[in-house]
Amino acid sequence: MSAERNKRVVQDFCDLFGRPAIDEALGMMTGDATWWINGKPHLFAGSGTRTKAEMAVIWPGLYALLDGGLQMNVLDMIAEGDRVAAEIRSHAVTRTGQVYENDYHMLFTLRDGRIARVKEYTDLMHAAEIFG
Repeated sequence: MSAERNKRVVQDFCDLFGRPAIDEALGMMTGDATWWINGKPHLFAGSGTRTKAEMAVIWPGLYALLDGGLQMNVLDMIAEGDRVAAEIRSHAVTRTGQVYENDYHMLFTLRDGRIARVKEYTDLMHAAEIFG
């Protein structure tokens, strides 16, 4: 696929989080997709590598804490081959009224027009502060 088409896939994927459209997001991932979050698992339980099946359990739990979706606003993207690097800013409000705003750098690897791997770098301290 072209770099521009891969960027469109990543944009569409990020847009789904604001609705939230968990099943659609999972449908955009390959069966063997993984999602890796930078960090030390003993300090933040969300860090490490998760499978698509694990994300299917994690995401509903996350959305249960939110009052609405998780806006994932793509600020910039660079694509080369099957990889897309994206700078993203999130915004959400929890059911208790806390505001979650975080910045991300994500590296997406695509295969046959679907997301096969995500590497996420973000401020885990802010995520831990809001989500525990």
